Amino acid sequence: MIRLVPRSHFGVWSTVFPLLIALGLTVVVGFVVLLAMSEQPLSDIWTLLTYPWQARTASVQWGFVLQKTSYLAVIAVGLSIGFRANVWNIGAEGQFAFGSIAAFAGYLLCGMPDTVWFLPVMLAFGVAGGVLWALIPAALRVIANTNELLTSLMLVYVAANVLNYVTTGPWKGDPKAGQAESDPIHQSLQIVSIIERTDLHWGVVISGGAIVALALVVLFTIFGYSLRVAQNTPRAQRFAGFSPNMTIWLSFIISGAMAGLAGAIYLSAETGKLIQSENYLNGLGFTAIVIAFLGRLHPFGIVAAAFLISYVNVGATYVQSASGVDDAVADLVQVTALFAVLGTAFLSRYRVVFGAQAILGERTA
Repeated sequence: MIRLVPRSHFGVWSTVFPLLIALGLTVVVGFVVLLAMSEQPLSDIWTLLTYPWQARTASVQWGFVLQKTSYLAVIAVGLSIGFRANVWNIGAEGQFAFGSIAAFAGYLLCGMPDTVWFLPVMLAFGVAGGVLWALIPAALRVIANTNELLTSLMLVYVAANVLNYVTTGPWKGDPKAGQAESDPIHQSLQIVSIIERTDLHWGVVISGGAIVALALVVLFTIFGYSLRVAQNTPRAQRFAGFSPNMTIWLSFIISGAMAGLAGAIYLSAETGKLIQSENYLNGLGFTAIVIAFLGRLHPFGIVAAAFLISYVNVGATYVQSASGVDDAVADLVQVTALFAVLGTAFLSRYRVVFGAQAILGERTA
């Protein structure tokens, strides 16, 4: 007989154990998939798990892991602010897009400056763009009591169409390009790599600073305490003197700001120009929603979850290209890791009891 017993103590092992099981499940499922699709499944699964450690390309691969981790983590930590208070902003992808659009708009409005000192201003425009786009579902929720989950999601597709419009219309760049895109920003405004020829750029450091600042807000301020009150006992929020409407406004402002910052960094560090949505938006905002819950809405847990998913994705992408297997393998392995972590999450709160102990517990319950 098997029985689940609530944990009375929550130590490091209660958090690490579910993650180890999730990793094991990911390896097993990945091996089964590669067994069916690859000629060398054992070699491929080993490469998937160890590729970032290979000496010849270690700096390049770790740079990519940390770069993707930073985007996912900064957006997810911003979203977790609202999720803690039962405010469901799932439109971070659109706020990310509008952050990039606003950053480029700021660059044009200020006369396309060519000095690196304008970079903070451009990032500020990106933050403002993300906030403004997030305020739309916030206003609809507060004023008209509209479901913010639906409105924030719909605005993702509006933002994608705005991105397509500006890259094919007023901001259209080289007509000979194989895709709709704007002219590039000046090279001095493109965020450079910390380690040459890698994806580890200064935008990762900027994102890290934003994450630390938000972590301090969540863990050590009255606002963070109000979020915990709203999450556990929503009705108690009013009795504690906190305004639910103000919580909604602040949740959307913070999450929009983080997504907008990520969009501005992405414009400056990755592409250097706006590109049509099909080739510019890559699902970071949607993946960040899952990352937020994988990290139990805790800033440090979110960073760990973002790192795990990014690490698996790097290895899976290399195996996919090196072995010539189907393009969906990397996505399948990543989704497996997500569901494995979600499926084993209950083990952090419950322990499994087998045999006589389970029977004895059943009789004494």
